[in-house]
Amino acid sequence: MFLVKSKKEKKEVISPITIIGLIIIFSIILTIGDEAFYITCLLLSLLSLSIYSLKLSFKFTLFLIVIFILIRILENYLGGVFIGSIYLMLRIIFLYAPIFIMARVMSLYSASFIVASFTNRGMPTSFGLPIALFFRFIPEIKIRLQEIKDGQKIRGFKTSIFHPIKTFELYFVPLLYKCLEISDVLTCSIILKGIEIDCKKTSIYNLQFSKFDYFMWVSTVIMLGASLWKM
Repeated sequence: MFLVKSKKEKKEVISPITIIGLIIIFSIILTIGDEAFYITCLLLSLLSLSIYSLKLSFKFTLFLIVIFILIRILENYLGGVFIGSIYLMLRIIFLYAPIFIMARVMSLYSASFIVASFTNRGMPTSFGLPIALFFRFIPEIKIRLQEIKDGQKIRGFKTSIFHPIKTFELYFVPLLYKCLEISDVLTCSIILKGIEIDCKKTSIYNLQFSKFDYFMWVSTVIMLGASLWKM
């Protein structure tokens, strides 16, 4: 028996399959759609996140407001390579914010629940496992970055955006080793829960689509059709 327990066990409103579908559809809409489609995608993604955490949704909203203000300010100082690079990076973050938000929603689930959602739909474990490991990396990397920051502070190393090469070296090398450690831990955790057992697996949670899943699918498919129609 394959038992799955999510960290948000009372709030499993959105299926991981729906989230993956939304990420794919959003990427198309945000590329070919106009401002109205962007705002709609952003509102839908923030609504999805607010179901799990109002605090996180509020933080993302404030973050996007700050990004928007910075973009408007930097528009008046374009010309240099450094300012131009920062401006381009901020524009990309702002444009694809709905995708990042949906990825954050997915990261709230346990790896076992994500894999079970795909296998319950008849998909092979080899398909769901990489997706689960990828999205579980998001919160884990944040924790490891904080550990690296604390370690550098204790050792007396100082990082600054004005010394990007040194800062990159101090963070990237230990993060690389920690990522390898994370992958081993997550893989072993899933294997210990019986992922390799060749039998019919069950779950203690309802893995069927909810009403919110259908609402999100219908809304995004309509938007996709409208954006393709306006091309």
